[in-house]
Amino acid sequence: MESREELLNKLLQDYCVEDSVLGAIQIGSITKGYDDISSDVDLEVIVTEEKYAKTEKSFQKIIHTGKYDLIFTTIARLRNIANSERDEDHWDYQDAIKLIDKTGEIEKILKDIVKYDPDSRVARLKTYYLGYWNHTLGSFSCLKHKNDWGAKIYAALAIQELIRLLFNINYRWSPRLQWAFKEVPSLEKKPPNLETQIRSILEEPDSNSLGRLWNDTISLLRVENYSWIDKPEEIM
Repeated sequence: MESREELLNKLLQDYCVEDSVLGAIQIGSITKGYDDISSDVDLEVIVTEEKYAKTEKSFQKIIHTGKYDLIFTTIARLRNIANSERDEDHWDYQDAIKLIDKTGEIEKILKDIVKYDPDSRVARLKTYYLGYWNHTLGSFSCLKHKNDWGAKIYAALAIQELIRLLFNINYRWSPRLQWAFKEVPSLEKKPPNLETQIRSILEEPDSNSLGRLWNDTISLLRVENYSWIDKPEEIM
């Protein structure tokens, strides 16, 4: 059976020898150490704008198979990711491996992408805090009306925003949700027994567990003395 290293080398030989290719980077679960037997190879090929236009026109900018995902992109599109408002866009490139760089720019661009932006931190904290508050209230309301399914759905949405909030409290980009529990243990600032609390709420939300996690999270934010903590409804 072809090894991942052999497959990666074959992809580089097949797709990265043209003059229109400026570089290649490997991303995905393998580079982060989250891979298992079913994980595929994720390769981004950086091409010229002209080449990208052709791949886009022919609907070939993403090639997906059972063994690998091949994504074509450009230098300009990579630079744009550095300014993305989506945490996951930045997190995707953490631990990325530069394989080819004909421009001498790719390594610097990758550093810009993964570097945490403290200037936008408070705005993101407000957004995730408001989402966490709204969905927690939704779960409370469903519990009050004996709507168990609604309570679970709102609780899951609340946890999603909580995860994003906690990573930003720690000055880190939030990971994609499927990998969140891989990275949550590394958080320095988090509610006590966070993983246990989340599992309990997702399995069977109740007012006490939702309120306890809410209060534990609020205590982390109070340290930073934000005036909007007690007035989430005023966050716009």
